[in-house]
Amino acid sequence: MKKKFSNPTFRIIASIILGILIGVLICFVAIGLGYIHMNDGTLKEYSVKIFGLTIFDIKRVGSEMLGTPNNTSMMFIGVIISMILAIVVEIIVSLKNKHRKAIAK
Repeated sequence: MKKKFSNPTFRIIASIILGILIGVLICFVAIGLGYIHMNDGTLKEYSVKIFGLTIFDIKRVGSEMLGTPNNTSMMFIGVIISMILAIVVEIIVSLKNKHRKAIAK
């Protein structure tokens, strides 16, 4: 497994996939909390926001709630998290390689 992470292409692809999955998980939890918030109160409508981006709109129609996703914002969150994760992973690998070269000398 360690050899796979020595390949930068594999690291970046893994970071992108993991970032998208983390973004989906964050959106899933936020939307669930939005529905819980709507059930607790007497709100007529509620916008679920992450980092200032509206990802889901919930409206109460009679006794049921209807949700409308904003797929563009959800996708943008996944892309941003993927990019951040890829940059952080590459910085960590670079620092580890720099440290190994300093020890070898």
